[in-house]
Amino acid sequence: MRIAFIGAGSIFTPLALYTIANSEILSKAEIYLVDIDKERLEFIEAVGRKIGKVFKKELKIWTFQDIRELEDFGIDYAVISVEKERYKRWRLDFEVPHKYGIKQVLGENGGIGGLSHTLRVVPIVLDVAKKIEDINSDARVFIYSNPEPRVTYAVLNYTKLRNAYGLCTGYLERKETLAPLLRVKENQITFIAAGLNHFTWITELYIDGEESYEKLDSALERNPKFEPLSLLLYRAFGLFPSPSGNHIGEYLSFAWDLIPEEKKGLKWIERTKKEGEEVRKLLQLFLKGFVPKFAFNKFIKFPDIAMNIVEGLEGNKKLQEAINVPNKGYIDLSYGTVVEVPAEVSPKGIKPLKVKLTREVIPMLRTQAEIQKLSAEAAAEGNIEKVVQAVLLDPVVNNAESGLKAIAELIEINLDMLPQFSKEDAEEIRKMIKS
Repeated sequence: MRIAFIGAGSIFTPLALYTIANSEILSKAEIYLVDIDKERLEFIEAVGRKIGKVFKKELKIWTFQDIRELEDFGIDYAVISVEKERYKRWRLDFEVPHKYGIKQVLGENGGIGGLSHTLRVVPIVLDVAKKIEDINSDARVFIYSNPEPRVTYAVLNYTKLRNAYGLCTGYLERKETLAPLLRVKENQITFIAAGLNHFTWITELYIDGEESYEKLDSALERNPKFEPLSLLLYRAFGLFPSPSGNHIGEYLSFAWDLIPEEKKGLKWIERTKKEGEEVRKLLQLFLKGFVPKFAFNKFIKFPDIAMNIVEGLEGNKKLQEAINVPNKGYIDLSYGTVVEVPAEVSPKGIKPLKVKLTREVIPMLRTQAEIQKLSAEAAAEGNIEKVVQAVLLDPVVNNAESGLKAIAELIEINLDMLPQFSKEDAEEIRKMIKS
């Protein structure tokens, strides 16, 4: 079993290494850590070896700065979590549209910011995916890079990789927010949800295996100010959304005023950045021996999603509550849209499950499904017409001229990361406004 982590310096890798070390099935795997940043690579290697020592599983770890070096080793599974200058560019993705009066909640995965993000990340991930394809086109590939469903769509449609899946911790984050509300622990909650990544609807909710939507109703009556946007959608459409109000709000025109100040915009970006820095500090203390085994176990609430799925594929059958796959009738959206649904995982493979959503929530999802495809195709093809179409379809764009000016400016700002576009493309968008 050969598992490669590309972008190994990301915050996902330590949890994956912990999951491997605590699994009888995975602990004998060969682990290939790949990152172009030598300092991050050495740090994560040290963390991995320390985890192996603490949990008494000597992990087999190799490190590389170029994925092409893996041609002599081979890959069975690959985890992609790559990004470049994440927070610097994310701030711009939020600030530029906001300057033009477009009030997008986060600007990471939806709205003009999400489109700009897509245009930057898709080329990076496609480059990685094509190198994996050269090594083993049958490898199972798990993608954490945001905007995750758009990136996954691009990999599935512009490479020969057919076993690519998008993964997100959103459903776990929803459990974390619901647990104190329901007065239970996170691991007592399970649910069936479906839709698009960061925009799913819970059709069945369980606490310790018992149907618990009525308990949620009672809890919300006691907490009438819990996530105003999520509560409004629940009251209007009868299904509770996931993962959280500020993530769902990226796709809705009326979300801005319903999201608390501390959970949107630059405050949320800074908070997310700080949380990542705190995780790194914790890992530094762990390396120095200041974080004992029991404390580390307490800090880890859930296993890594990708490694949990690999464990299922290698012999430990399980239900994966959320995985992003191309739609083949799993929900009532167009064929090929990357949708988030539960799936059965076993040595026979990954079997996504059909989920029946109410007809009332489908129109919101359909609009975003088309934006998903257009933005991913625009990024992969360097197609400026599809960029414009994605802008004009977006519900968050309250003014066509403002939306087009914002994306034109973001293209110019990010040209060093947009090999598929030029300054002339940005000017072409501006000419469209003038005409």
